[in-house]
Amino acid sequence: MAEEIRESREEELERIRQLEASPEYQEKLRILREKMKINIRWKMYKIALVLGTVMLFAMFKFVGFVIAAVLGFIYVYPVYKRKQELFREKKENNEVLYVEKFLSPIVKEIFPMGEMKVTPDFLLDPVKKVCPSSTNYRGNTELSLHDSSELSVMNLYAYHVVESTDSKGRTSRKEVTDFYGQVFRMQFPKSFAGHIRVIPTERTAILKREVQDYPGKQKNELKIDTEDIRHNEHYNIFCTDEFMARRFLNPTVLDWFDKNISESQTAIYIEDSTMYISRYTGYQLFPVPGTVEAIDQLSLVEEYKKLRAEIDLIESFTEIFKA
Repeated sequence: MAEEIRESREEELERIRQLEASPEYQEKLRILREKMKINIRWKMYKIALVLGTVMLFAMFKFVGFVIAAVLGFIYVYPVYKRKQELFREKKENNEVLYVEKFLSPIVKEIFPMGEMKVTPDFLLDPVKKVCPSSTNYRGNTELSLHDSSELSVMNLYAYHVVESTDSKGRTSRKEVTDFYGQVFRMQFPKSFAGHIRVIPTERTAILKREVQDYPGKQKNELKIDTEDIRHNEHYNIFCTDEFMARRFLNPTVLDWFDKNISESQTAIYIEDSTMYISRYTGYQLFPVPGTVEAIDQLSLVEEYKKLRAEIDLIESFTEIFKA
C-alpha cells in the first residue's frame, strides 16, 4: 500500500512539473503574478496619494493640491492604466487570484472533481455547534475534494468584542478570539438518528482565558459519560439518541479524541448523514502571499508540495470516519 501511494505521488509530481514547464502555463503564471503584484502596488499607491495630497494641501494650499495631482499623474496613473488593461471589467483581489486561479487547478490534478474557492458554502448553524459561543464568524478559503465522502474544509475565525471602562471613565473595546482554525464537513457513512455533539470541557493552553464556553446542554439533549475516564475529563457528550451515540463512541473513536485533544481543541457534531469537525489550530490554511517578493517566488511545483501535504493531513485526520 505504501509503495502504491509513493508511486501515485511521484506521478502527480511529474504531471505538475510537466505542466509548469509548458510555455502556455508560464505565460499564465506571468500574468497572474503581474496581477497580484499590481493589486498590492495599487493599494499602496492609493494610500500614499491620499496621505500625500492631505499633507501637501496643508502645507501649500492650492499649490500643494496641484503638486499632488502632477505626482499622481506621473506615478499613479500608469499603474491604474496597467491595472485596467490586465483586469478589464473584472474585480479579482489577490485572494481570488491565488486560491481560485492558482491553487484550484493544482487540486484538480489530484482530485479531478476537487476545487478551491474563497467564499465557503458551510451553513452557519451546524458550524456554531462545534465552536465556542461567539458573536462574529468569518469563514474563508474552502477546499472541497468532492470524493466519496464529500470532504470539505474551511478556515474559520470567530470572535466577540469586550468593552471595559477605566477609572477615568474612558471606554475601550477589545476583540477576543474565540476560535481560530479549521472546520471540516463530510458525509457520515451511516444515517445518524437525531444528533450528537462532542465538545471540549477544558480550554487548552492555546485558548485565551476570555474565550467563551462551547454551547452547553440544549433542549431535548441528553448528557452521557463513557467508560473512558480520561475522555470524560476532556469532553462533554450531548445527544438525542443514547443508543446511537454509544455505538458511535467506540474505543477507536475515543482513542482518536484522546490523541487530538493533545494537539488541538477538537469538537464533533453529527446530524442525519452529515458530520462537522472543528480544530482550533491557531493558524489558517493556504495563506495568500502578501509581498511582491513572495509572489515572484510562486512555483507550481512548490505550491503543489505544500497543498499535497495539507490534503494528506486532512485525509489522515478524517480517515477514521470514512466508510
